[in-house]
Amino acid sequence: MDNFNSQYEKELAYKEITSNKYTLYGILLFIGVELLIWLLNIIGFFELDNRILSAVIGTSIVLFIPIIIIMIKGDLSKPAYKYIAMTQICIITGTIVTFLSYHALLLYVLPLLFAGHYRKRSVLWYTYILSSITMIVSSILNYYYGIMDINLLIAGTHQRNWYLDLIASGGSYTYNENPIFIILVFAGIPRSIILFVFTFMMQYIVTSSQHDAARIAQLTYLKETDSLTKLFNKNKYNEMVSMYYPNVDNITVIFWDLNNLKNINDTYGHGFGDKAISSLASVLYAHSDERRRIYRFGGDEFVMIIDNPHDSEADRIISAVKDELVKCSSDISIEISSAVGVASGKGSDIIEIVKNADSAMYADKQLCHHR
Repeated sequence: MDNFNSQYEKELAYKEITSNKYTLYGILLFIGVELLIWLLNIIGFFELDNRILSAVIGTSIVLFIPIIIIMIKGDLSKPAYKYIAMTQICIITGTIVTFLSYHALLLYVLPLLFAGHYRKRSVLWYTYILSSITMIVSSILNYYYGIMDINLLIAGTHQRNWYLDLIASGGSYTYNENPIFIILVFAGIPRSIILFVFTFMMQYIVTSSQHDAARIAQLTYLKETDSLTKLFNKNKYNEMVSMYYPNVDNITVIFWDLNNLKNINDTYGHGFGDKAISSLASVLYAHSDERRRIYRFGGDEFVMIIDNPHDSEADRIISAVKDELVKCSSDISIEISSAVGVASGKGSDIIEIVKNADSAMYADKQLCHHR
């Protein structure tokens, strides 16, 4: 059984893994696009300096290798992976823009698109801050080492025809004496503002995803959980019998049925009947885990299904439950006991095994009546 919080945590963990997988796939796609551009440049489709382009693409691929290995080999549910990936992507996009300038200017948005996969706004704003820093640094480095933007070189803000007329008239240029200031004020600030707006808009998507996770967890919890006992209900049981247990090698089914429930209801009232059902459910839940799931099968019937059971595991559980019910009886001053049946077999025969356990439980109930 899962309570709502654990269901919500499972949903978040699943989303974390899924988001990290999307990031990995996106990185691999990005590398594929880089290689395609490099090949097109070699055959002359583009006219970039092939030496610079080869160095940039080669460097970015080398920088991508560590995060690819980490994500393939590691546990994708770890929260730190997204921050490592976002840091690496920001550095790589900054490196590319450093040398390719306006040819790759839109890459500044790429880290934010990756960050949008994740549910936490902290990841988005962390990526925005890091993108802004790498953007400013890469813009400065681009002035000295990348493909030159002539407006920065001569501190101009002119269009193409102005430069052509100047060349045609034999005019001279006045070179920019303070390029870093120009880059910071006229390139860094406007681009940071654009990234800020983009980040603010994406924050809505991230927030919506968080709300979706909560809604999915809540709906899943309500769909799978019995309202009285908080155990898995018949819906969850049917789903697992149909989709999960047929793939398990061996299973053991333990079937419990509360004794004398009608007498308890008639004598003490239905409130005490519910207490008896809840007491049995609590005892059974204490013995459940990811391998031993407990379901409320009917009104006072409960089923535990054990994946690949250990030797005598079912007998130990049955004995422990019987002893604990004696203690519960003294605690609430009502005698609580149950009939129990057990059956084992292959997971592919789950329906037949449950029927056998049910039959064994009814046989035990008949014995209880004759004692």
